[in-house]
Amino acid sequence: MDDHIYDPLMEYKNKYGPNHKKNVEEYFDELVLKSNINVDENKETIKKIKTLNHKKETTKRQISKYNTFRILMILFIVIVLLISIKLLADITATTSMALDVGFIAVSSLISVLFIFLIFKKINPLLKKLKTDSDFIKNEISELINLAKSQMKPLNDLFTDEMGIELFKKTIPLINLDRMFDSKRYDYLVNKFGLDDVPELDRSTLFVKSGDINGNPFYIANDLVHTLGTKSYTGSIIISWVTYTTVNGKRVAQTRTQTLTETILKPYPYYNEQAYLVYGNEAAPDLKFTRDDSNAENMDQKQIDKHVKREEKILRKKAEKDVKKGGNFTTLANSEFEVLFNATDRNNEVQFRLLFTPLAQKQLLELMKDKTIGYGDNFDFIKNKKINIVTPEHLNGDVLNVNASEYYDYDFTLIKSKFIDTNVSFFKAVYFTFAPILAIPLYQQQKPHEYIYKDLYDSYVSFYEHEIVANKLGESNLRHPESSTRNILKTSIVSSKNNTDKVKVTAFGYKAINRTEFRTRLGGDGRMHTIPIHWVEYLPVTQESVIDINIVEDKENKDYKDHLNNFINKLKNNEKLDEKELFYLGNFIARIIK
Repeated sequence: MDDHIYDPLMEYKNKYGPNHKKNVEEYFDELVLKSNINVDENKETIKKIKTLNHKKETTKRQISKYNTFRILMILFIVIVLLISIKLLADITATTSMALDVGFIAVSSLISVLFIFLIFKKINPLLKKLKTDSDFIKNEISELINLAKSQMKPLNDLFTDEMGIELFKKTIPLINLDRMFDSKRYDYLVNKFGLDDVPELDRSTLFVKSGDINGNPFYIANDLVHTLGTKSYTGSIIISWVTYTTVNGKRVAQTRTQTLTETILKPYPYYNEQAYLVYGNEAAPDLKFTRDDSNAENMDQKQIDKHVKREEKILRKKAEKDVKKGGNFTTLANSEFEVLFNATDRNNEVQFRLLFTPLAQKQLLELMKDKTIGYGDNFDFIKNKKINIVTPEHLNGDVLNVNASEYYDYDFTLIKSKFIDTNVSFFKAVYFTFAPILAIPLYQQQKPHEYIYKDLYDSYVSFYEHEIVANKLGESNLRHPESSTRNILKTSIVSSKNNTDKVKVTAFGYKAINRTEFRTRLGGDGRMHTIPIHWVEYLPVTQESVIDINIVEDKENKDYKDHLNNFINKLKNNEKLDEKELFYLGNFIARIIK
């Protein structure tokens, strides 16, 4: 087993990336064997569906074509009828009468022919085509149901945790936990100094904890709330009359003007933020922050120009800092100094201890990479023993992979989705760790022993509680008058018998339509009232209580079998209706009130 990753960028390209794709493909093949599905039968069914879909589209085009012909014929008949009536009413001259009668006769014959074609040819043909179309749709529906039944044994084998299992198989060094339990959380808080005060403006949507050579971490995706402002604009149009003299005459002129007023009002904003928190005792007093440099969007010539310009600024900063009694000095590697840009560091000795020439080289490769990973798209914060990496590529639904994403009735599509999803998940998570892995000391440093508590307030951390609450759905937990997204925060009520009873508080806003009036002087010399319609957002909260049952991990036992046994036990003991239960990976949850 590898206990170090020496060159994260090239090892992904030459080793871990290809190995993971191979592992995913082999894992999928094992699932296919276990499901005992007939792949050839499904491919034949899908072939028939595609043939019928093509036939359905052809029939649809034919129906559209003949409907168009019929509409044009009917329009012709109506127009001819109207013209004929007008001509008969306007006949006055012998010469024009002959022409008019001729036109009426010819157009009437054509109209009769069209009527014959509509009723005898087109209508029966359209009826047949529509019947054929309905028959084809029914055939397709039956074949889709057949294909679904053919693929059901395979679809039933998929679980949310497969991406995690495959990741661990490819890189055992990065050990991922089944769940973020209270023990791991306690370790991060009391050993490494993680802030243990939950932020009320954040709610966890995804979390996965683990360790690298004993050094703990967790990856999370949070829903973040900020209260900002929004501008609302109102306007009215005014008009007035002015008089001017033109050629000795008094002439009236109407003038118009649009009067506009804008107001700012509080407005709740929501966004998602994904990040990695990593605990390590190396450089235990060092603090710094850095933002991404977007080096991947520059060629080497642009980077050199940027470094040369910024290097002068940093040297001046260092000179001023030394004069003030500070200790900031620039590194010999100007390119790393500028691109990494951690100039607010508080300890030069520990900074150099951490960022050795090898670490600088590997981080530069990561930041400048344009083809293998994501380049320099990460922010990095070090606060003593806690490191926070915030990469842009984790935003979105990259982390939250559900088994349902693999489901399909087409074997080829199932395979493609399974492989693509897990390869993408692996790449996203790997390159989240890459800035940490590029620093050799972070893999070499192993934590000192830690004495864990005998008893914790809950089985799993509040991060897992928040995930369960969010998966239960805002609509089930939010205040009935809330019209915005909700931040769900949790607190433990009790914990026993493998169940955490949790109070969930949903924070949202009730929207009330308001109108504010502002006055403004118009061009007519008068003050005018302008209505501005805006929305007032008033905070509302709702409290609920949920049970989170932790599914124990039993060795050498199929996860789904154990899950079903647990559900049956729970139902028998508490006489629950299965409809009350939510199955959420490692948890079975229910809303108590």
